[in-house]
Amino acid sequence: MKGKVLGVVSAVLFVVASMVASSASYFILYQPKAPKSLQK
Repeated sequence: MKGKVLGVVSAVLFVVASMVASSASYFILYQPKAPKSLQK
């Protein structure tokens, strides 16, 4: 029973970690253009 619970917990944490990693790399790659008022 304990091993099954640990397996489920590790699977959930793995999914959460991969979602965080993919969204973080998406935000790093996405760099919007700066407004012209800030480009002085």
